[in-house]
Amino acid sequence: MKKYKLFYLGGLLFFLVAALNLVTGENHSTAVVWLCLGSAFLCLGYSQQKK
Repeated sequence: MKKYKLFYLGGLLFFLVAALNLVTGENHSTAVVWLCLGSAFLCLGYSQQKK
């Protein structure tokens, strides 16, 4: 499996956890952290794909 696909998968999982945190209303600051991590992983996946 290519490295960039793993980064994309990780980013999507971070977004899923963030959405669940926002919907359940547990802790919005934690959801923002998960959103930032998801965005970072999507950027890493894109940069790895370009190589």
